[in-house]
Amino acid sequence: MTLLRASLAALCLAAATPAIAQHGAPQHGAATAAGDAADAPFATRAFGAFRMMIHRQDYAAKTTLGAAMAGGTTEAVGAVAGLKGEITALDGRLIVTYGGAGCPACPPPGQESAALLATGRVAAWRAPVTLPSDLSGTDLDAFIVAQARAAGLDVEKPFPARLVGRLTGVKMHVLEAPNPAFAGHGGGHAMAKQDEIVAASLDGLVVGFYAPAAMQGVITHPGEAFHWHWVDPARTRTAHLDAFGMAAGAQLLLPRR
Repeated sequence: MTLLRASLAALCLAAATPAIAQHGAPQHGAATAAGDAADAPFATRAFGAFRMMIHRQDYAAKTTLGAAMAGGTTEAVGAVAGLKGEITALDGRLIVTYGGAGCPACPPPGQESAALLATGRVAAWRAPVTLPSDLSGTDLDAFIVAQARAAGLDVEKPFPARLVGRLTGVKMHVLEAPNPAFAGHGGGHAMAKQDEIVAASLDGLVVGFYAPAAMQGVITHPGEAFHWHWVDPARTRTAHLDAFGMAAGAQLLLPRR
């Protein structure tokens, strides 16, 4: 068991006991154009695309994290180039977690590169909305979209969001490396080798982006409306959330227009 998996497993065990600016599709091995995005809602941008990773096994660098964070970016979720780990940013702070045995020879976060990255700039968050009951899956998605509409957000455009509280039914992973047996979606093999983390409940922050239909398959897995990452309470580790719920009393944060 790697140090990362061991530390996350210990944490899980302890917790269980109490308009993205994107122009055109990228060519094979090339970056997705991201544009200026200065006039886009929350300055959201996309680098790379999930569908290119799935259909063309394109895991090449699309941007350095330092360049992506320039200009006041506060939020980000994505994957390290070469599928070596997970990337999250909140409040302008980068968190990079590598799978497997880690990556002692990798550069500092600002010099690392991303194969996929969604970024946004939030100047202020709206007052938190408290979840009235335990919510997960499509029920949680629907609650967030309904709250976004009520707040006047355009749900035909992407936006960043956060959840704070106790996660339930957690399944998440940290990328380790490409799976050489993967030959595309539907081939029966996972795209990457990854550290799997499972917990009945877990504290932390959830950082992510909503994708309208036009952006699904770009900043989210195809057919999924949200791309979520977990961040530990100390804000030192992160992982990609595959499935989870939020316990009643958790808080939803949406950006102020």
